[in-house]
Amino acid sequence: MTEVPLPFHHHDRDTDPTAPHEEPLTLLATQTDLNGVDFTGLDLRPALRRDPRPRTFTRCTFTEANLRGAHLAEAVFTDCTATAADFTGALLDQARWQGGSASGANFTDADCGDLTCDGADLANTKWGGALLADAGFTGCRMIGARLTGHRGLGIHLTRCNLAVANLNGLSLRGAHLVGIRFTEADLGGVNFRDAILEDCRLAEANLRAADFTGADLRGADLGELTITTAAQLRGAVISPSQAAQICAALGLNVIG
Repeated sequence: MTEVPLPFHHHDRDTDPTAPHEEPLTLLATQTDLNGVDFTGLDLRPALRRDPRPRTFTRCTFTEANLRGAHLAEAVFTDCTATAADFTGALLDQARWQGGSASGANFTDADCGDLTCDGADLANTKWGGALLADAGFTGCRMIGARLTGHRGLGIHLTRCNLAVANLNGLSLRGAHLVGIRFTEADLGGVNFRDAILEDCRLAEANLRAADFTGADLRGADLGELTITTAAQLRGAVISPSQAAQICAALGLNVIG
């Protein structure tokens, strides 16, 4: 008896009614609400320089894409991946980045005023010369990020991991910093005047020439307090237990 072959089922992505059917660059040029589009390695400058309309990207991939000078003001990125993407000089004011990853991305000279990043992986990102006035980072992984030489005041950091990051010369004057991990970070020359550090970790950070005048460090983990550390924290407000550690480092006995 001859067997009848089973029907062949074709399973390419065109069978998925939700999958994009057009080329990524065509979609970018014609639509403002994009879901699941892969722009890996593409030059997106032509499409994003001509059309300044706000865009929404959901679970899109921009890995190693060229977005230099792109108009992305008020854009919303949700669970997107932009590993090593180039946003140099891009317009990202009032943009929102929710979840996802932009690790290793370059934001040099980008306009990021009022940018909001929530729960994003921003490890090893570069922000030199970027405008970060009133930009906010909440719950972000920023290990090894370079925030030196940015423009604008009022950057907001909440519960971010900035271990081994470079913040040299950053102004955090008057900031209320909650849950920031500065472990082994370069905080040389950072302006912490009148700032409040709550549940922050400064262990093994470089504090050379940092200004802590009027800063409240009572809720911070300062790591091992030495004579050198005490000198670097000059002018700060500390707790009795922290003061006792400094006295112990000086060989003094506190009785009372």
